[in-house]
Amino acid sequence: KEPALAYWIYFVRWVGVAAFGGLSLLVCLVQGIGLQEVGVEFKHPVATLIWTIGLGSVVIVLNYFAARSPSNLAMYPMIRTALPWPRQLLVKSALTWAAYLLAYEFAFRGFLFFTCLQVMDLPLAITINVAIYVLAHIAKGWREAVGSVLMGIVLCLLTYQTGTIWIAFLVHVALAWGNEWWSYYWTGRQHN
Repeated sequence: KEPALAYWIYFVRWVGVAAFGGLSLLVCLVQGIGLQEVGVEFKHPVATLIWTIGLGSVVIVLNYFAARSPSNLAMYPMIRTALPWPRQLLVKSALTWAAYLLAYEFAFRGFLFFTCLQVMDLPLAITINVAIYVLAHIAKGWREAVGSVLMGIVLCLLTYQTGTIWIAFLVHVALAWGNEWWSYYWTGRQHN
């Protein structure tokens, strides 16, 4: 049986889907902005695959070491319940993370970034995107906020280069899943 906290975490992520994805999509519809104009189209599959595997592997390895820190384990995994988690909880958590991050990247690297590029140059569009991205991470501590500067710049550059949000989305999912699963692993090791 899943604990009430798990349902709360799922709910918060679905609210994020509605807030980030729903509001951005609504503005696109009202303004007549096509989804391809904000990076929601499938192109450059080889580059997307190579960058996703490469950068995704790096963040998973970095998570292996970072996830064991006391500051990380104080926040993650977000669902606090007895180990081992039932398979259903692992799957639901992974799927709600993916849905949330798709909406998040659609809002940040899609809608915000591409609409900024329509009225300003690349360095300013990246600066605005990263500044807001960092603000979204401040509540999670200075390490995540600082880390989001480099990650934000890299994801904006890859989004600009490919014209799509898919690398940003897939790498962000690798980051979230890797952090959750490594945190789960290290939490289990502490209790053994």
